[in-house]
Amino acid sequence: MLPVVMANVTLPLPAFPGAATPGTTVAATKPLVLRDTTTIPLAARVIDWSGTKSYTASTPANRFAWDIWLASSATLVLFLGISTASFHRGKRKWKPGQLCGTPVLVSDSVGPAVVGLICSRIVIPAWVMEEPPEQQRYVLSHEQSHLKARDPLMVATAVALLLSMPWNPVLWWQFHRLRCAIEVDCDARVLLGGGDIGSYCETLIQVGENQSEYAPTITAMSESMSFLETRIRLMLAKPQKWARASAFILVSIALGVAAFAAQITPPGDHASTKGATVSVDTAILDSYVGTYELSDISSITIRRKGDTLTVEPIGQAAAAGVINVTTLDETHFFVEPVDATLEFVKEPDQRVDTVIVRVHGQPFAKAPRVDETTANGIRESLAARVRNQTPYPGSEKALLVVLSNRADSEGMSPMAAPFDQYTHDSLVGYYAKLGPVTSYRFNGVTDYGWDSYDVQHQNGAQQAFLMLDKHGLIVSAFVRRQ
Repeated sequence: MLPVVMANVTLPLPAFPGAATPGTTVAATKPLVLRDTTTIPLAARVIDWSGTKSYTASTPANRFAWDIWLASSATLVLFLGISTASFHRGKRKWKPGQLCGTPVLVSDSVGPAVVGLICSRIVIPAWVMEEPPEQQRYVLSHEQSHLKARDPLMVATAVALLLSMPWNPVLWWQFHRLRCAIEVDCDARVLLGGGDIGSYCETLIQVGENQSEYAPTITAMSESMSFLETRIRLMLAKPQKWARASAFILVSIALGVAAFAAQITPPGDHASTKGATVSVDTAILDSYVGTYELSDISSITIRRKGDTLTVEPIGQAAAAGVINVTTLDETHFFVEPVDATLEFVKEPDQRVDTVIVRVHGQPFAKAPRVDETTANGIRESLAARVRNQTPYPGSEKALLVVLSNRADSEGMSPMAAPFDQYTHDSLVGYYAKLGPVTSYRFNGVTDYGWDSYDVQHQNGAQQAFLMLDKHGLIVSAFVRRQ
């Protein structure tokens, strides 16, 4: 719940008294947006290390997965509905009765259990009414403990989570463990209330021998025989020496994970800290809207969002999805997740047909604006590359250029050359530690259209990713040590 609250809650702040002088008004206090108080921005970048995975980021695949999700949830709801209807149909045969002076429902084969979410009732199988008073008291005490702890509500909440994510195997495991924990907790409360452990265990064995109908959505005293043995062992076991310390450590870790998760800002909504955001006329922003070509299979699409812009790259392994940008001035915009700057170049007639992309302050690409037909062609070319899994012509030659880490710009496109010079010095020590190349192997084309290679060095291994233009020149490349 903590990350959900941090991502969605805004707190109004009161105006401080005395903040205004006579004749002036107090400016409205800016509300506190909890997501803006977080300290760990999650960049909207997706580095693709998928190697030879086929193209999966497609609308049909997403639609199919969504349909499977809906179908599985609907099936589970249908099954639950049928089970509930059958259960309530059998409930009509139950008769009201008294157990140790407490009103209960008496059934033929269901229970001991608590049924009903809003108006919960205790249901007792008929054979319990013939047992000794001491065992009857333990049965009643166990079920009353479930009522006081509102265990039916806990089980119903867990079922609702299962309905929302039926494909999650860990959630199913947690549901099973939750039911076990509820019974163990209930046993402890009964014994803390003054119950004799020997007599109570005998009662549990008696209930287990008269196994009743199992209903996964109700809190029942009877469970599987293997779990019954576990419950008895837990009650008879002596408390471990470090039990409380272990519990404290586990709770601390859980709280720490939740607090850390609450500090993560969702992608695309974290305000930039580079410079102050300025206001630009929306007509000027509209003049920048369009698609700009970075390479034969890579582009960025600029759209207006309110009083600022968004950028959506394709074919770029360093970023994916729609990213909010920060306005620096009328022509410069900052893309914080990838530390990139967009500069829109105005022609003498004030038209904007080019955007210059700089990454880490270094020139990266000079992208011309293209029409929708060309933009669709870029997308189709990317999809075809990923589908065919064929390397660029001259891909191996370009790989050797990247691995050589040469100080000159041989094999680099004109715009990529300055950026290559920028990264050269930082990689000298890195390649010195890896040693000379002993072998390399083409992995395939990534989902972003990059050629992927596994490279073996004398002292280690790395993955290399590169993108070429139609002339065989390197548009962009990066490496990752394995």
